Amino acid sequence: MTTNAESNTLDKSSVTIGLYDANRDSLEEITLLLHRAYAVLAEMGFNYVAATQSSLVTQERLNAGIAYTARINEQIVGTITYYSTTPKTPEEPDYYKRIEVAHFGQFAVLPEMQNLGIGNNLVELVESVALSEGKHEIACDTAEGATDLIEYYKRRGYRPIGYQQWGHACYRSILLSKSLASRPQ
Repeated sequence: MTTNAESNTLDKSSVTIGLYDANRDSLEEITLLLHRAYAVLAEMGFNYVAATQSSLVTQERLNAGIAYTARINEQIVGTITYYSTTPKTPEEPDYYKRIEVAHFGQFAVLPEMQNLGIGNNLVELVESVALSEGKHEIACDTAEGATDLIEYYKRRGYRPIGYQQWGHACYRSILLSKSLASRPQ
């Protein structure tokens, strides 16, 4: 792995991002990555599903959308799942059910690989996919108290658009959305 400490980014050629492949990508490795990435949030008292989910739940969530993995050599260092549509279940936010809105979740980068541009690359990828599908907005949610994450999304052009109380969560989530119409082509 090549890093540039001064710019705090990786040599982009060392990171490959591709579609999740059930024949190649280990569910256990992805699940452990999620547990490790969400551990800090769990220590803050936020009971994100990703912090403790089983490999079966990881698989269900990967298969519910279009999942991507980021790799350095053979190691999975990041993941994100893109949802073009959302199940019309009562718990899902109404905003996610809009035809012009896509969203993403199960987004994580190994703690030791954070702040190197991998997460930005994953988010840029799903933003591009949403734009190519003709979506006008892309959204996500996170714990209202996860201020570092909220600031990260705001720097990327996301704005708060509402709140959601998930049945499993001990916290209220903030919904954030980014307009893709104003995005440079």
